[in-house]
Amino acid sequence: MGFAKFIIFLLAVFIIILLLAFLLPSRVTVAKSVEINAPRQNIMNQIVNFEEWKNWYPAFKDENISVIKNEASADYITSVTLKNKNGTAIVLNLIDTSNNQIDIRVQSSSSTKVTYQFLLIPKSNNEHQLTWNINIDMGWYPWKRVQGILFDKFSGAQYESALEDLRKAAEGQNAFSFK
Repeated sequence: MGFAKFIIFLLAVFIIILLLAFLLPSRVTVAKSVEINAPRQNIMNQIVNFEEWKNWYPAFKDENISVIKNEASADYITSVTLKNKNGTAIVLNLIDTSNNQIDIRVQSSSSTKVTYQFLLIPKSNNEHQLTWNINIDMGWYPWKRVQGILFDKFSGAQYESALEDLRKAAEGQNAFSFK
């Protein structure tokens, strides 16, 4: 009888955790910002030109990942595929560059849907605030929703580092631009 009560207790705890997980949001946004002292065009170029991502985005720097430019499509402005040696691929599709916002859809074999949104807000002179929103749709799986809460904890530092490298690349363009 004691073993049956223990199993019922474990089952009850599991059900309670499962129900609580369903109360968690299915969509999570992680936002990271950086101040950049560079002309707007330098910053935009680092983001909308996938060839420039080698200056700041970690996957483009990895020698084990090949970058393949995709053919044009009506669904996006430009697109690249990142493929590792195991054949796993991630596709980055530049969707929109209107006003001070850049939207990039990230496609992978994962059920998790990710979009990058870059917001460029002018400050004074050549200073801009760049905010990178990583929008993640975790779906209906309860364990994915729990992951969503911890996403910033595990990946936040990588995004901050990438933004810092982007800042350096955009500001470094200043030294080489001819006017």
